[in-house]
Amino acid sequence: MNIDWSDLTKMPYWLARQGSELDKLRRGAVRFWQSFADMLAFPSKQLDPMTADLEIVHLLAWERDIEQIPSETETLYRTRVKYALKFAKGAGSKDGWYYMFKKLGTPWITIDERISETDWDVVSLQLLDSDLADSAGLIDNICRQYGRTTRRYQFDTIASLPLVAPPNVFSLDSLTSMARLNNDMKPAIGLAVMDNESHFIIANNKQLIS
Repeated sequence: MNIDWSDLTKMPYWLARQGSELDKLRRGAVRFWQSFADMLAFPSKQLDPMTADLEIVHLLAWERDIEQIPSETETLYRTRVKYALKFAKGAGSKDGWYYMFKKLGTPWITIDERISETDWDVVSLQLLDSDLADSAGLIDNICRQYGRTTRRYQFDTIASLPLVAPPNVFSLDSLTSMARLNNDMKPAIGLAVMDNESHFIIANNKQLIS
């Protein structure tokens, strides 16, 4: 409940003197009704694991078969409890796992199945090296709880590096001319005679990557 108490209890300027008896009465009334509004909103807040008291979250986690992982942050724990049903529905599928890792703050992931020259039941999870180091316990727990029983999961790391020289338009034209000096003291045309002239393109490779 977002209530603007200052606007709701705004008094005329000739009565709104700071520190007056009337101002003290106004502040006391605001504190009372604010506490009353919080009590009314308390039950609805307990339905959302992101705002509920931690003791209530533990009860919801037990009901939804979620165990708190050691060293797991409270926000991550609340998120797993909140989306436990959606995570369970998408267990094993690529779309479900992509959705799950995105909600858990790990959007950089690639999932490969049926890899060539690898056993058919191996699933490769490719994550950033930093995410794998920070969330090793979480990912192990996810594989145990939401992984398919007929699959084995292996972790591979990927690195994200800035592209220093991105592909761009590259083209170069060159003109080559060869000439020799005429020894004739009275040339009919000029002092130089052009023997050969060639015009060619060295490279013309245009590749645009958006």
